Order: sequence, then C-alpha cells, then structure tokens
Amino acid sequence: MRAEYKRDVSRNYLILHGENPVDTASYQVRMLTGNAVPSILKCRIQGLDGRFLFYYDITSRQSLASFYEQKKLKASDLRIIFGGVVKIMEEMMEFLLNPDQLLLSPEYMYLDVEKQKLYFCCLPGEAKAVSEQFREMTEYFLPKLDHDDAAAVTMGYGIYRKALETGVQLDALKEFIYQSGTEEPAENKEPTKPEEKISEQTVLREEQIPLDFAEKPPEWEEKSETSNKTGGKIRGNFVWIGGCGFGVFVLLGILAACYLGYLPGVPIEAVLAAAIALLGIGALGMWAGEKKKKKQDETAEWRKKVRREFTDAAGNTEKAEQHKKFRDEYRERLQFEEPEETDYGETVVLSAGAVKGPSSLVSKEPGELATIFLERDLTIIGKMENAADAVIPRPTVSRVHARIRKDEEEYFLADLNSRNGTSVNGRMLRANEEYQLQDEDEVDFAEARYIFIK
Repeated sequence: MRAEYKRDVSRNYLILHGENPVDTASYQVRMLTGNAVPSILKCRIQGLDGRFLFYYDITSRQSLASFYEQKKLKASDLRIIFGGVVKIMEEMMEFLLNPDQLLLSPEYMYLDVEKQKLYFCCLPGEAKAVSEQFREMTEYFLPKLDHDDAAAVTMGYGIYRKALETGVQLDALKEFIYQSGTEEPAENKEPTKPEEKISEQTVLREEQIPLDFAEKPPEWEEKSETSNKTGGKIRGNFVWIGGCGFGVFVLLGILAACYLGYLPGVPIEAVLAAAIALLGIGALGMWAGEKKKKKQDETAEWRKKVRREFTDAAGNTEKAEQHKKFRDEYRERLQFEEPEETDYGETVVLSAGAVKGPSSLVSKEPGELATIFLERDLTIIGKMENAADAVIPRPTVSRVHARIRKDEEEYFLADLNSRNGTSVNGRMLRANEEYQLQDEDEVDFAEARYIFIK
C-alpha cells in the first residue's frame, strides 16, 4: 500500500493506492463510497491507468501520528482513541463489513479536534487481522504515555495486556476504558499558563517606553530619527537625480555638437537613445532604492515591536515605572527651566544590553493580530483555544490550522490540512509539506498575514 496527499481548492485528501485489484461492485465498496459508516472518513474512488485510488477527505482533521508527535497521552486522550476503536468495530459489525480491512495505524487515524471524534480509513482488498493491528497500535502508544498521569499509565498498560490476550471481547475492552468515568480527574488537568497566550491588548498597546532611555526626552529622539530618515531619503534622491541629470546634460551637449556638425561620425539617434536609457536607469534606481529603504524601515519597526513586547511579557514593570517617572519629572522641569548645554561624555550604543526576544511571527497589519512568539519546540496555530498554542481569532482560519517545529535554531512550517491553506511568500504549501522558514518570510494563514522574524 502506498499513500500520498493532495490539496484541492478548499479540501485536503489522503490518497491510498492498494496492492490488490478491487471489485467496485462489491458490497464493501458500495457501503464505503456511500459514506454509510459514520466513523469512516468520507471516501470516493477514482480510476487511474486501470487501477482504483481511494480518496479520503481529511480536511480540518489531524492524524494521530502528527497530533501526538511531541505530545504526551493523558487518560482523556486514551479514552478518545480506544473509545473510537470500539465504536468503529461496533459499526463495522452493524453494517456487516470486514473489520480486517480497517487501517488501525496512527498515520491513517484522524482526529477532529473540535468534536473530539476519531475517524478511520477502510481499504478494500488490503486485509490484515484486526487483532494484530490493535496490538501494534497499543505498542505504538505506550512510549507516549504521560507518566505523571496515573490513570493514563494504568489504562495504557492495562489495554496492552488485554491486546495480548486471544479473542479479546469489545464489551470487556469498553468496560476497562470507561471504568474510571468519562471525565478526566481535575488533578490531571494541565493548568493553563497565562504567559503562553498573548492577549490582543499586547498588540494594541502603544509605544510607551523605549527599551533604552537616554537622558534626552523621547520627543527629541523621535524628531531626530524622523529627520535622519528624511535627510537620508533626500540625499539618496539627490544622488540619483544629480547623477542622471549630469549624464543627460553631457548627452545633450554631445547632441548639440552633432547637430552643429562638430561630431559628424556620431548618429543623433544613438545619442537620444542613450539619454532616454540613462533617464530610465535613473528612475529604476530611485524606485529600487525607495523599495529597499521601505523594507528596511518596516523590518526595523517589526524588530523593535518584538523586543518591546518580549520585554513587557517578561514582567519588566519596574524599569518601565522608572522610565515613566523620569520622563514626567523631565517634562515638568522643562516648563520652568531653560534647557542647559550638557556634556554627555562618551557616546553610548543604545542597543547594548537590549533584550533579544525569541523568533516570532509579527502581524503585517499592526494592531490587528497578536504577535506569535515561537518559544516552544512545537507550536500549533489555529482558532480553537483549547487545541492551539497560538490562537488567531479569524473565521477563515481552521480550528487547528498549521504547526511550526523548532529544530535547534531552525523553524519548519507545515499546514495541518486546513480548509483555506497556508502560504509562504505567496506560494501555497502542499499537503504534508514542511517548509524551512527564513528571516522576513511572509506567512499567510488563510487571510491572517504575518512576517517571520528570526
């Protein structure tokens, strides 16, 4: 059996290629394509080169293999997984289907995070004893048990022992799964860490205190920065305009000399073409310079914003209060005293000692979306609060939309079968594709647009 993934306009599909020929008129196939079994993924068959491919709709659902890749299994997770297995077995018996054609591999078992419901794949013609598959599945989950959750350890190893028995009954398995109740005990619930979520107010907060406060008031610093930007822009434009103007002036002189007969060997058309080309090069250079300058300014602003939010999130309130008090006292003193010339001594680099924040995703529309700090080894992005590490409250974003995996100092982005997709620099990521993020990449989760700052 071979598997591949495909993305349509708004759907994601798992495509399974069977090794054996399939009778499309059989009862099993008709029940499968008729989507009669509730716990089996919606399926359709498509012929290709004399063979039949099975397309399973996995939109907005996550495979157990990827969902629990770096997550420990608690008792509540085991109840969903093994409870789903019991349910699909009961449905297969109800519809008189062969349970050996189920795929009980975590790679082909899909979880609807919002509904907390498990869905399965059934591949006609590919039969393997369901008891053997169930044992292999329990062995797969044993190393992923949360050993701080006593109920999870008891349930996981208890079900594994039952899987080793011959002819285990569904009723006995169901009784064992739910013998401690369907709700997870309060002491096993993981407490919510307030620092892991960034509120919308973090983004909406205005720039109140700079990271490094020199002895001159902020108004002067802002004015100086603005004047420097304006002066640099004027100087850059002057260089281009002056250079191109001088070149055109020289060409006009050559043109006049040709017209008066001093340079009979130089065609006038060539001189005119050179003048036009020079003007075009000058205009193109000015446009490129403006674009580069704008991008540099935006990048500097994004980095300042990330450092400021990271400093605020770290609880640096005492320093902020000191800055605010000093600023207020300075403004009050300015109302009654004339500013005196001060010897500031040796120049100090303002960026020295500044806090370096983690890599992050910064909204391209400032003030609309919170910055996403990538501090975890695995960050899940979506709009469902109890399933995502970073919540994007947009209707076009899926409940579990994408993930970013950190490997040493590199970050890898993957779409999680979202309905509207994830794109980087305008290119839509393919299903099951993992993209290595680069500094200043533009990342779009549906219509939520971000810039990756490394």
